[in-house]
Amino acid sequence: QEGQIWEAAMYAPNHGVDNLISFIDCNGQQIDGSTDDVMSLGDLSGKWSAFNWHVLICDGHDFNELRNAIAKAKANRGSGRPTVVLMQTEMGKGVDFMEGTHEWHGIAPNSEQLESALTQLTSSHADY
Repeated sequence: QEGQIWEAAMYAPNHGVDNLISFIDCNGQQIDGSTDDVMSLGDLSGKWSAFNWHVLICDGHDFNELRNAIAKAKANRGSGRPTVVLMQTEMGKGVDFMEGTHEWHGIAPNSEQLESALTQLTSSHADY
């Protein structure tokens, strides 16, 4: 929702920047609450398409989908259009006290909360 983001979104395709891949975490939350309640973003795909971006949508929690999106974005080079990947995610996914709430936006867990969160996650960086 930052103004400079939209300025860059207009600039890149107008200058044929087709080696740019932008990722947007579409988790439906912002610091004050849900994006629908605070300031709805509406149809993000339509907005980026209107700015002449190549738009991809994927499950942001699925590393295979992310890899495929990156491969498709790289294949878009030469088109004169940058690519945006809209990653559908849920904030705090997999951690019962963090999942789906804006309250953890920009806040770090304390040591006990971190330990609890790590025990709830089913995978680790080593899995990928």
